[in-house]
Amino acid sequence: MKRLEAVCSLIVPAKTIADVGCDHGLVAEYCAGTRNFERVIASDISAACLDKARAALKDYDNVEFRCCDGIDYTCDEAVIAGMGGANICEILQNASNLPEILVLCPHRDADSVRRTLIKLGYGIECDVIIEDRGRFYFVLRARSGIIAQEPSELQYLFGMNCGKRDDTLKKYLTKLYNTYNIAPERNAQKLMQIKRALDAQNVN
Repeated sequence: MKRLEAVCSLIVPAKTIADVGCDHGLVAEYCAGTRNFERVIASDISAACLDKARAALKDYDNVEFRCCDGIDYTCDEAVIAGMGGANICEILQNASNLPEILVLCPHRDADSVRRTLIKLGYGIECDVIIEDRGRFYFVLRARSGIIAQEPSELQYLFGMNCGKRDDTLKKYLTKLYNTYNIAPERNAQKLMQIKRALDAQNVN
C-alpha cells in the first residue's frame, strides 16, 4: 500500500479537516473530492508550496488556504504527513486549538509521536505499518478523550499492534534487528527490545 493511500484510508468524515503541511495538496484534494467535509483547510508554512496546492485545487469550492506554521486555526480533524516525528510533536504541542481527531504519518520517530499523543490526552485507535518503495511508515489515527490503557514500552516503540501477527511489522523488525546487530554491544538495549517485539510476532 502506498503511504498516502494508507493515510487517506484512516481519515473519517468531519465538518472541517485540515491538511497540515499540505505541500502539493494531495490529501486536501482527496478530502475535497469525497465531499465528506463541509470545509477543507490546506495549510503550509511555505507560500510557494501553498501556491502549488492552490493551483491544483482551483476547481474545488470547499477548500481554503492558510500560510502558517502548524495549526493556528480551528478544525475537527487534522492530517499531518510527510515530515519527521519531532516536527509533528512540535506542531501538536504548539497548536492553539487541537482538533478531536488526528491522522499522522511520521517519516521517523513514531515512538515520540505516540508518547506526545498520550501526554496530550489522545487515545490511539488505529496504528498500522505499511511498506512503500522499500521504506516503512507507521500511520496513526488518534482521538481526544478516549480512555485507554497506558501503552507498553514495546507499543510506544513498535506500534499499538506489536503483539499481533503482522507480516509487514515482522519484516520491519527483522530489518531493524539486522541493522543494529552490526554493532551488537553498542546497541544491546535496542536489540533486546526488538527481540522482544519479534518474539511477540512468533518469530524464531
